[in-house]
Amino acid sequence: MCRSFLWVLMIAGVMAIGCGDDDAPAAAAPLQLTVASDRGDMVSGGNVLLAFEMPDGASIADISVQRAGQDIASVSYRLLRDGRMGALVSGLVDGENQLDVLVGTSRESVTVVNYPIIGPIFSGPHIALPICTTEANGLGPATDENCSAAAVVRWRYRDLEGEFHTVDDPASIPADVEIIEDSGLPFIVREESGTINRAVYWITALDPDPEQSAWDDSAWNGRLVYGFGGGCGTSYSQGFRLQGDPSPDALAAGYAFATATFNTLQVMCNDVLSAETVLMVKEHFVENYGVPELTIGQGGSGGAIQQYMIGQNYPGLLDALSPTVPFPDVTTTSAGVLDCSLLTAFYEGDAAADWTPEQRVAVNGHLTAGTCGLWELTFAPGVRATEGCGLGIVAALPTLPAGLEDIDQALVYDPVTNPGGLRCTVQDSSINIVGIDPETGFARRAWDNVGLQYGLAALNEGVISIDQFLDLNEEIGGFDVDGFLQAERSAASEETIRLAYETGRVVVGDSNLREIPIITTDIWTDDQGDIHDRVRAFAIRERLRLDDGTNAPGYMIWTRDPAGASLLDSFTGGVRGLGALGVLDQWLTELAGTDVQQTSAVRLEASRPEEAIDNCITLDDELFFGLGLYDTPGPCTDPYPIGDGPRIVAGAPITDDILKCSRQSVADAIAAGVYDVEFSAEQRRRLDEIFADGVCDFDLPGIGQVPLQGTWRRY
Repeated sequence: MCRSFLWVLMIAGVMAIGCGDDDAPAAAAPLQLTVASDRGDMVSGGNVLLAFEMPDGASIADISVQRAGQDIASVSYRLLRDGRMGALVSGLVDGENQLDVLVGTSRESVTVVNYPIIGPIFSGPHIALPICTTEANGLGPATDENCSAAAVVRWRYRDLEGEFHTVDDPASIPADVEIIEDSGLPFIVREESGTINRAVYWITALDPDPEQSAWDDSAWNGRLVYGFGGGCGTSYSQGFRLQGDPSPDALAAGYAFATATFNTLQVMCNDVLSAETVLMVKEHFVENYGVPELTIGQGGSGGAIQQYMIGQNYPGLLDALSPTVPFPDVTTTSAGVLDCSLLTAFYEGDAAADWTPEQRVAVNGHLTAGTCGLWELTFAPGVRATEGCGLGIVAALPTLPAGLEDIDQALVYDPVTNPGGLRCTVQDSSINIVGIDPETGFARRAWDNVGLQYGLAALNEGVISIDQFLDLNEEIGGFDVDGFLQAERSAASEETIRLAYETGRVVVGDSNLREIPIITTDIWTDDQGDIHDRVRAFAIRERLRLDDGTNAPGYMIWTRDPAGASLLDSFTGGVRGLGALGVLDQWLTELAGTDVQQTSAVRLEASRPEEAIDNCITLDDELFFGLGLYDTPGPCTDPYPIGDGPRIVAGAPITDDILKCSRQSVADAIAAGVYDVEFSAEQRRRLDEIFADGVCDFDLPGIGQVPLQGTWRRY
């Protein structure tokens, strides 16, 4: 019997739970009532799934759910996978709802807080959304200003040749459908799409019996994979899904998949909005499909950023992470992007006319000059208030749906003609989170290059001359409030920097990321000028290092050569888990059986499968694995060299997590041995003049660098 038929019987009230006497009163045993829809203080859409233990002998007819002493008629019941009874309660009012569940003489209460299905819950006031993309994403026209549209369910099947086709009639299974070898079930996939939190969402899973009105969960393994798309944009659009379809092998294995347009960072570079969307889409999944035993994040590039930041700032939404081509967070990554933009402008000027390509590479810190060039082409416009709006660099990608609109330029900010228009910067996409700078009236920008000695390592290594070093730092400049070049360096206020650290804009070690399994996959394309440079995976490892100096036992790095993956795949985050999904599933399953009284480090170490360990596949297709694999020369380090980046070349640690450096005088820097060169009197005069406010002292914590101040923040 398929589970959906079982639900029908239960809802009809004809199935008794237990084997007691029908006439005997239900025992007054504790119901152990919980909210299955994730967090009871953050439910949405007027629905909540409650779960409770049924007393022996009780039946559906014995259950009553009440609000304010009155029975709620809109309740449906189903047996959950863990054996508890589930009650899907509808018709909640916005705000607090006290619900009482009565089963015979047993009674328990719970208070839930309901929010509109359009949000927000914790991401702050709605960001402007002038562009709806429901039709481009396969739904009907938007029905309101919040880009709402009715949900749609479609089915596809895979044929004997491995190709997918639309199921025209769910009541008729095509004759050429593939039968999944392990389960013996037909390979039929259900895809639901609709709108939640003003985003278009998708839920995809096997549905072997699509004729039933409810989803047939007999093929589901109890796992949910949540996908995240790449980029980092400010589109003021409902957006698109910058990801491929779920893996057929993972679908066949029983995994369910979910994602939404606000989980593509190129749509809106706002990880808090992404986290809120995960919460709401997961709630919809729980209420309409089932309660996942575990949820694993998946995605690369900006999709990796979302996983790290959600894992840190909204723990519990994701149980494990499988980021690929990683960046740690938007804020520290943006620092290198803007440094590259300044360096690119410098190289185009007269002062750098005689610089060699090798000298530029040494100052940039990457393996090729193309990395800074690609940053300038793709994401550097995200600093400019008048240029970054819309789909930007992704507008021509073949993976995007047809019919996407770009923003009307009449809506975009212009300092003269439209000072109240939509600003296109990365920080404006997160204005609720970063706050408004009282000095400018615009979103705070946590970027600062005061005291930064660009090219310091190149100077000390003799790649550039002292005069070139001085020319560079004299000319480098910064960005004004609208993101255009200025002669002066950019100084962020200490308050802006402090807020960035407090609110989790920077991935830090002392966080939930030390508590969960993470397999980070690095696709080595540094020699192609890819912006996804290898140093990021190791920067994150250093940030998560334990207080005793050892590597975090839950953070593993897998290294792969491109193996057919293009720079486009890397850019969009299209390179996915590459085998990490099943390993993380096994790790989480083993972790659940460990002693919760032990530290997380001990539990992660004890439960880690043999496959969940640092490894690399060489260009000759050989697999090497083991802890400490990346600490010494060998087949996993020599073929995959690590570059640095402009800030690391300037003296920053590999963690690259200092937003505004503490400074020391030039005299103190010389005394401390910062320079391996001798300055002439004139050169020393220039150095003092360029750095009149001091040079960075990276032996000290950064200005405003404070610990993360709590999780599950509301804005």
